[in-house]
Amino acid sequence: MQLPKSRRRQKLREKRCQYPGCGKIFFGIHISKYCPEHRLDRYRIRKRTKPEDVNIKNQTYKHNYTEVVTMVLTCDLEGCEHQFEVKIYPRQYVYPKYCPVHRNEYKRIRHLEQIGREDLIEKMKAEGENAEVESIGHQIVDSKSVENVA
Repeated sequence: MQLPKSRRRQKLREKRCQYPGCGKIFFGIHISKYCPEHRLDRYRIRKRTKPEDVNIKNQTYKHNYTEVVTMVLTCDLEGCEHQFEVKIYPRQYVYPKYCPVHRNEYKRIRHLEQIGREDLIEKMKAEGENAEVESIGHQIVDSKSVENVA
């Protein structure tokens, strides 16, 4: 079977511009929606989503360390007293808020259901839990020594 070497030319049809408020009639192929003026970049409607707040599932820890430090944090979930270690890096401020057991949202909801705090589940879903941690009361574990930040 022989295939043609040239493509078939698409037929130009009379079309109405779909840009809101325009309605101008122009000639275009079957898939064209907008007149030549409204095909320009400045008329493109771009929908941008808002960036998600990092403090919903994490915490911001402000520090001025110049080397990597290991810190012991307590899980922020109601009724959970697990402690976990986090490495604090220079010029990085966002760290996990929950222990490895409760990092998953499903597991946090299950834990709150088990301790009977359905009100906190609704609150957690509604407002998104914003928290900023200061450097008070966390235990810093360094490879050389152990000290308590006050």
